[in-house]
Amino acid sequence: MVEVDKIAGFLKASKIGVLPTDTIYGLHGLADNTGCFDRIYELKKRPPDMPFISLISSLSDLDRYHIVLSHKEQEMIKQFWPGPNTLIFLDDQKNTRSFRLPRNDFLQAVIKLTGPLISTSANLHGQSAAKDLLQCQETFGQEVDFYVDGGVLDNPPSSIYKTENGEVIKLR
Repeated sequence: MVEVDKIAGFLKASKIGVLPTDTIYGLHGLADNTGCFDRIYELKKRPPDMPFISLISSLSDLDRYHIVLSHKEQEMIKQFWPGPNTLIFLDDQKNTRSFRLPRNDFLQAVIKLTGPLISTSANLHGQSAAKDLLQCQETFGQEVDFYVDGGVLDNPPSSIYKTENGEVIKLR
């Protein structure tokens, strides 16, 4: 596997990369860099009103987004993290935010060095997720700054959950 420090350095330099996740290959960039957001929207040909998931390395990362967890949300976290589950919360301004705490050790190590990353499937908007690095490279070519091979990833995308009226609701 590629050096974690090297990949973290690329991301800190505002590079966009394709990395394996717990489920599928994803396009990733720094979560606090609007240039990365814009570039990934352009690469995917994705409508700008569709938000990205933020990958975090620990629950304390939620503090940066002013997330105050209810008791039910804390239970949801214990049930679904770490792993291939995206959880939706409201920040203190009542904005919807989605997060995933991956189980993938490589990705966790990278995020610990970079801070939260935005993540979206490595495919053009509306197309099927890529199952291997070759498919990612055929789609994005030199437009992506770097690629990390995680083998064949033939998994369904992450499940998505939120709480509503004190109940956990599965959205996907």
